Amino acid sequence: MSRLLGLDLDGTLLDPDGTVTARVAEALQRAVDAGFAIAILTARPARDVPASVRDRIPTAACWAYSNGTLVQATGDARPRRLAGLAPHTVRWLLHELTAVAPDWTFAADLADATVARVPFPTRETRPWNNVRHVAELTLTEPASKILVRTGAPVGPAEVARVQEVIRDRGEATASGGWYVEINPTGAGKAPALRWVATALGVPMRQVTAVGDGLNDLPMLAAAGRSAAPANATEAVRGAVDHLLPGNHEDAVAVLVDLLLAGDGARPAAVAD
Repeated sequence: MSRLLGLDLDGTLLDPDGTVTARVAEALQRAVDAGFAIAILTARPARDVPASVRDRIPTAACWAYSNGTLVQATGDARPRRLAGLAPHTVRWLLHELTAVAPDWTFAADLADATVARVPFPTRETRPWNNVRHVAELTLTEPASKILVRTGAPVGPAEVARVQEVIRDRGEATASGGWYVEINPTGAGKAPALRWVATALGVPMRQVTAVGDGLNDLPMLAAAGRSAAPANATEAVRGAVDHLLPGNHEDAVAVLVDLLLAGDGARPAAVAD
């Protein structure tokens, strides 16, 4: 029996146009009405989730941003930080990566802004609100994650290449095809989902997680039940318990229908 749904945003909950369809919005509300808790876990920082998306997701949902380094439980005024890359760690990471590949470009997601070292491109894949372009990426506060633009299509090989350079000083992953993302060591969507589950009193065996990208793999492995839309990467499709229709066919709505039919009318109440 599932009591908590952990849902990736881009490529999973959102359709290819980046919207929450009416069918998905209605399904999420039915899930909440049936007693399910919902957590949205995204690689985006909070400022890059537009109101047009938030307004179609139940207000009771918990959120995890920047690959789980920041979480916002129901009722929290602002996200709270679970993990971060200290400024001296960021300096070391950029030094090591630049030594290996001088043409790579970088950006850092901070709590309230993205700082991008020129000529890092900020046109693709997300809204990029509050971006500061700088000549040198010198930080005075922790970064939620580092974005690395290698110039090559991002897949497991590019992620592994970055991980080899940074060793154990961070964890390389990817949420799409544009950037390798470096999370703090030990951070990610899986720890964030565990944090939410613990806060709600839900055992991980009663969590269903859904995602489509490499950064979702640990979360999918940690959950008691896992699923992916048909548009997920090959690695994700091969790792989940259930394969859903694509996000263009309202994958999350299909999942909710299956869970409500399979789990009965109501799951056990989520603990306060």
